[in-house]
Amino acid sequence: MADLLQRLQATLGAGFRVERELGGGGMSRVFVVEDVELNRRIVVKVLPPDLAAGLSVERFKREIQLAAQLQHPHIVPVLTAGAKDGLLYYSMPYIQGESVRGRIVRQHELPILDALRILRDVVDALAHAHGNGVVHRDIKPDNILLSGHHAVVTDFGVSKALSTATGESNLTSVGIALGTPAYMSPEQAAAEPDVDHRADIYSVGAVAYELLTGRPPFSGMSAQQVLAAHITQAVEPIASHRESVSPALAQLVMRCLEKRPADRWQSADELLTQIELLATPSGGMTPSTMSPVPRASRWTRPVALALLASAIVAGGAWWLRRVPPPYTIGNTTQVTNAPGLEIDAAISPDGKFIAYAAGPLGRLRIYVKALAGGRTVALTDSVPGSHRLPRWTADGASLTYVAGGTLYRVPMMGGMSEPIFETKGYEFAAPALSPDGQRVAYADAGAIYVRALSGGEARRVASVRYPSSIAWSPSGAKLAYVSDNPWFILSQLYFGNIAPSAIWIVDLEGGAPARVSDVTHLNTAPAWTPDGRALLYVSSLGGGRDIFQQALTRGGEARGEPARLTSGANVHSLSVAADGQRLVYTTFATRSNVWSAPITPGGVTPSSAARSVTNENQSVEGVDVSSDGKWLVYDSNRRGTQQIFKIATSGGEPTQLTKDSSDDFSPAWSADGRQIAFHGWRGGQRDIFVMSADGRDARNVTRSANHEMGPHWSPDGKQVTFISDQSGRYEIHVAARTAAGAWSAPRQLTFTSGWAPRWSHDRAGRWIVYKRLADSVVMLVPSAGGEARVLLDGHPLGLTPLNAEWAPGDATRVIVHAVDDRLRHGFWSVPVNGGAPLLMLRFDDLALQPRRGEFSTDGRRLYFTIAQDESDVWMMELRR
Repeated sequence: MADLLQRLQATLGAGFRVERELGGGGMSRVFVVEDVELNRRIVVKVLPPDLAAGLSVERFKREIQLAAQLQHPHIVPVLTAGAKDGLLYYSMPYIQGESVRGRIVRQHELPILDALRILRDVVDALAHAHGNGVVHRDIKPDNILLSGHHAVVTDFGVSKALSTATGESNLTSVGIALGTPAYMSPEQAAAEPDVDHRADIYSVGAVAYELLTGRPPFSGMSAQQVLAAHITQAVEPIASHRESVSPALAQLVMRCLEKRPADRWQSADELLTQIELLATPSGGMTPSTMSPVPRASRWTRPVALALLASAIVAGGAWWLRRVPPPYTIGNTTQVTNAPGLEIDAAISPDGKFIAYAAGPLGRLRIYVKALAGGRTVALTDSVPGSHRLPRWTADGASLTYVAGGTLYRVPMMGGMSEPIFETKGYEFAAPALSPDGQRVAYADAGAIYVRALSGGEARRVASVRYPSSIAWSPSGAKLAYVSDNPWFILSQLYFGNIAPSAIWIVDLEGGAPARVSDVTHLNTAPAWTPDGRALLYVSSLGGGRDIFQQALTRGGEARGEPARLTSGANVHSLSVAADGQRLVYTTFATRSNVWSAPITPGGVTPSSAARSVTNENQSVEGVDVSSDGKWLVYDSNRRGTQQIFKIATSGGEPTQLTKDSSDDFSPAWSADGRQIAFHGWRGGQRDIFVMSADGRDARNVTRSANHEMGPHWSPDGKQVTFISDQSGRYEIHVAARTAAGAWSAPRQLTFTSGWAPRWSHDRAGRWIVYKRLADSVVMLVPSAGGEARVLLDGHPLGLTPLNAEWAPGDATRVIVHAVDDRLRHGFWSVPVNGGAPLLMLRFDDLALQPRRGEFSTDGRRLYFTIAQDESDVWMMELRR
């Protein structure tokens, strides 16, 4: 390998630096190469010297040039092809991510929705290539890469180039097959001379079969036996390996695997149409019956009977009416498909237009688009800041939206934005205009208020913890809203936050608010049906995020159990048309993994030096490195709920430490590496727990009706600091372990809001650094109590600090993770005794940024998370 690496380096010259061999097989050896001048990584694939010696280089390069003309988002383009000093090679961009082969090895069979998404992208790529006269001829899991939330296909045109440049007999003589036996079409296996695009359709079927069942159509045989089986043997039905695959999806795959090309799908376009139908809730992903999902009843049987009797006596005929049946889903279509975020979709009252927010977080703008097609109109370019939550006025002539706490109104097809209401302080519950346009509902961190838009005194209508997603009923008599986890919908830095929340309804004419969802799952984005008799909302009650319907009593209480309308839709928010016949929703997926970067003493580490430690379809929020630098502990939803995992800093297979049915977050190592603190939702609210480093004996440090989270150990392991909202806002608290091993009642350490406390590493642990939650200031407070002082004020520097951490073994400086005014995340070294902060690492690529503020360091490396987000707008028809 070293000899070939050196030969390749000499061939490419000084403008390139060969870093390492990535692995290969089949027709090539694969190397990662740095393009020095363009400061990027590419992949160079080198063909075996025996093969290169027996082919026409010019013919090979000609065919590669044809493939290089393919430009498509799901095709990895060929950049160059060359031959020098006996080496034949071609290059392509370096794709960060794993192959579908790696995913199958890890997971065996894939979730059906994930398999459909991969197939849709692959077939979309094939449709483009076939339309340009290029047949792949070697579709297999190894040639499909997963980048972000999409699949991309590599090595287009290589098989054709090889077959053109040399005879197949020559290839066979050096052990290279034009195609891979497990995925080869019968006509390829029989060495027929006229192989067309339908061979790729067969290979797609073989890949789909393996994605769904964990095995290719034929396995456990020699390569020659597999080739013969493709020609002569029938493929076992998918249902014999996995009964949960719908008949429609199984039939689609089996038609791809027909022996005769004429019996398969005849084009990639035709196949793509069928896959898209199955990938929507109106296709193979919708439950065949809308069965209710169990929810803990809030009423005992005697109480329920008493209420019913009371309603009958009072002549409450409305109560006796039949429960409105749940909607069923009709045709579903994708409205937007640009990369990045398209969120907060709202459908116009007449059901003909949508408004939505699009762009990077922190710079979102509002757009309007006709569902029938046509150009997209940008509405809000003249207003600074980030714009969220467009909502249509009742007449459909204008929209409201929120920017910087101010509610604006703008004409639906563009014009000047008019500020109509302003709130201050609490950013997570956007003001909502009533259906008649005369009142506005808004919130602070502990209550919801209603007042006339024209002015006057505000009326407190509900006391609620961290409200968001306020929605007026069609009559304007009630409000639905969400308590807890407002960050999931409306946050720049913690958008999509994983935590439970609950939906409530309050009657504005009086009475106590009624909870209409459970409290142990994410429940958010309530939308009223036009008759006001039910709520549609997003919930993780069934596992993923889907749309549920909850029937209501006249008083706004839950009536019966919620019905699940979609399955596997991954919904973020939704909106219902005034006639109830259409609904738009946004999907949202994030892929967040642990990364690390070296610390450059006295210098700045380039962001290109950052490397991923984990590489999975998961969402990681908190991470901490052990004091010896050998282990990482982090939270992840890789197994469903958010749980705590441990992994070596060098990478490898993680070990799951917690397995509770509720979510666990923010793990932190003790200094001796023997214990881990974390917070979890095991009692219906966040509490601090401590467990051994192997995941055993998890015990409560706190147990209250308040939220306590984000723990961090003192250097001696006898105390834990964390944040708690017992005083009505988040403040830093400390609990100490007694001689008997119990934990003391927490003592409050700060009184001006505090977030993310971290203990200093000196033996006495004299200081705690934290972020003042209300602004861009990092503070130091004595751990024993006393007056806090400012360590870093980010305002004059254009920095918004997120978290701070002490440099191990160095009590003179603190490392601060912050975002600058261009939305770039970075890390700064801040002297404790004064002085300007020094940049350590900054991410200049806005498409590759840490999602959250949590990070950790062992003094040699920084550990943090980087997230990739994807969101699109969909429209579905509703039927009753």
